[in-house]
Amino acid sequence: MEKCTNCQNEFSPNHKFCSECGNPRATSGHVIESGSQSVNTIGSEINNSNIHIGDNINNANNIDPDLLNLKRDFVKLPWSEDGMLAKRSSFQKLGTWGSLASIVGLFLPFLTGNFSFQPLVFLSVVIFGSMLALSVAISRRKFEHFSGLKNYEISTSGKIYITKITGECPWCGSGMHLKMVGPKDHKEHLLMCIRNPSQHRILFDPTALPDIEK
Repeated sequence: MEKCTNCQNEFSPNHKFCSECGNPRATSGHVIESGSQSVNTIGSEINNSNIHIGDNINNANNIDPDLLNLKRDFVKLPWSEDGMLAKRSSFQKLGTWGSLASIVGLFLPFLTGNFSFQPLVFLSVVIFGSMLALSVAISRRKFEHFSGLKNYEISTSGKIYITKITGECPWCGSGMHLKMVGPKDHKEHLLMCIRNPSQHRILFDPTALPDIEK
């Protein structure tokens, strides 16, 4: 059994890094240099780290981006094979006018005495208000979580897409999925290993992704 040259811990068959000290396997060909506050060597976990495509690595972690094999997939929609949800300008206009009409609709029952459509009016306020909020947020951050493993992203031409981000775990070689994890008031984008999600996880910076040129 091959042992770590740093701490003499035995490597598991599929591991590319030592589970005790994080030292790379001699045959792995990859290098992770630990910084002052970023590597939990006990659990082989990288914390508080932003992964960037390119040379800009934050928090003293020098991680080879190619090691993660990041991949963006576009989710097919009934009206769009390439995952385009709509143009941001369309979302903004529909959300604005829909929200205004819905707000007016909230007061009409008090004038007419007919409250039968009140639940539908509240639902329309939520729908159109969400559309308006998304159009504003996506233009600023270019990346918003949708649900589950899916995200909203905007292209350079102002089109909104639904995408899925995946990668390869640098410790065990298993697949990694991008998820929103944490308490309600402090959720984070994490790349989580399918095989060992509790320990093999990386804080992900969505600005690292290349622009969508569509």
